[in-house]
Amino acid sequence: MPHMPITSTFVFTTWIGRVLSAGCDPVPPLALPITDIKISSSIANSFMRGIPVNIGTPPQSIVVLPWPDLNNTSIYDEQSNCDSSIIWNDQICEIRRGGYFLETESTTFTMSADLIAAGGTPNELNTPGIELGVSKLLSTSLAGTETLTTGPNITKALTIPIGIPRLRWDNGYTMLHAMGMGSNSTFLHALVAAGQISSRVWSIWWGRMWTETNAMDGSLVLGGYDKEKVTGRNVTLPLDYTPQSGCWTGMKVTVSNLMINFRNGTDVGILPRNSALQFCIVPQRQLLMEAPNSIVDTFQNATKMTSIGTSFGLHWNSRLFNASSNIFDGDVTFVLNDGLDIRVSNSQFFVPFVDVDRGGVRNVDRTKKELVMFGVGEELATLGRYFLTAAYLMVNHDERTFTMWQANPTTKSSLVAVQREGSQTRDCGSSGGSVDTFGEGSDRNTNRDGGSPVPESAPLSTSMIAGIAVGGVVVLASIIAAIFIIRRRKCRNMATKTEATPPGYDQVMASGDGFFIVDQNSPQEIAGSFPGNPNKRKSVELRAEQRPQELHGSLHTYLPGRGPFVSKWVSTTW
Repeated sequence: MPHMPITSTFVFTTWIGRVLSAGCDPVPPLALPITDIKISSSIANSFMRGIPVNIGTPPQSIVVLPWPDLNNTSIYDEQSNCDSSIIWNDQICEIRRGGYFLETESTTFTMSADLIAAGGTPNELNTPGIELGVSKLLSTSLAGTETLTTGPNITKALTIPIGIPRLRWDNGYTMLHAMGMGSNSTFLHALVAAGQISSRVWSIWWGRMWTETNAMDGSLVLGGYDKEKVTGRNVTLPLDYTPQSGCWTGMKVTVSNLMINFRNGTDVGILPRNSALQFCIVPQRQLLMEAPNSIVDTFQNATKMTSIGTSFGLHWNSRLFNASSNIFDGDVTFVLNDGLDIRVSNSQFFVPFVDVDRGGVRNVDRTKKELVMFGVGEELATLGRYFLTAAYLMVNHDERTFTMWQANPTTKSSLVAVQREGSQTRDCGSSGGSVDTFGEGSDRNTNRDGGSPVPESAPLSTSMIAGIAVGGVVVLASIIAAIFIIRRRKCRNMATKTEATPPGYDQVMASGDGFFIVDQNSPQEIAGSFPGNPNKRKSVELRAEQRPQELHGSLHTYLPGRGPFVSKWVSTTW
């Protein structure tokens, strides 16, 4: 009998590698930067902060923001309907919109009768508090399909339905293109269907702005989260979009106290005793918070500051202060009922005055300070983008939950893919991500009794996996060698009795039902054998103790457009 060829060893080495990496089937998450983008190449400092996206063919650069209360995506063209009471000319409008999309110059834009005909979600929320024009977007927008490229590692463009607004619907304060990230987001559905992410999960950290020493870009992670950006325990709450909740993004939290943290170590709570305040998290809003007037007034009085007016810049409705006056230099902490404290750094809620002038230039005036808080009446209080400089937020539409941590400001990144409930946690090796599961009400970093953080299990390193693979090959080779010796002795004993026969062949198939050895000369056929001529191909299923053991799930071969259970045949010779 001939020696086992190298190709057989390669087959089994490949099999072992596949089994060891079976837990890494989920696609690693995508991380999109939240950063300053120059909108016009001809205008110096024409910056807006958001997520860079290329749209159309040839690609056009625009800047978008995630909107958790929209299912469809709205992209502005030159008919951008800016509010002339706060936007003085078309140049300011174009910059604050994040650039215009010119659909007539794109060869891949396909117009449809409306958003629904284009494949858009046929409904949007109509919860009180949401932007008033949302209910009319479906019926009034110019609609079609277009290609988007959303990240540096994406080589294939994504085609999604988009709406091009034909009315002023967003009040003019949150200006950039709106990427719908709601519970029935066409964008997230398209990413999952295209195999670019594993789940309808997205996470956001806004970064750190306007500080001259440690400014950092933020990130939007699709299909998971960035574990380097979180610290301490987390809380997970259900998403609730019902009108009864009053929160149009589905993310309502209860704040039991709002603490002013003075530099001398004194903490002063400004909510009335034995009271709590409910907030709706609205990431695209331009401020830290919108809260009852009495709360904002109490904050200003407790910090002994005097406002000089209201801002009409990028932080519309902020309270203005003279930077040379007695400015509060402490922090503020939101104490959540669920046991999580979010402490916001002073530099992230007392920011310089920022505006876009008539020439399209973004000016930063440090002689003035803006307190990014606004007093409202009976409306539900909101937490906007500056809250997400201190909190890390993950939204899981598959599980209908959202999770929050205190953010860890860092430029380091370690992406974790989040699967649907029931999956296991495994390290995805060189892909830079790992798989994690967040079920409803789970708390990944904390014991059930609220004690110290639970240490995470160490993932398998590349060298460990290689060692296991090599060890497996050695053991397998030993077994094969023993079989070879036994068979050779048997062949010698039978050489004088039998006539030499052509060497047979064996085939190994990986399927969702286990592993089988198919032998042309097998004396029996078992139910469930492979299709084919029963006189030429019969099968024997290995006993349980003989089968190769799968470490995680079934061993599948994934081929584009063929479904998840496509078999792959490999010929070997023993």
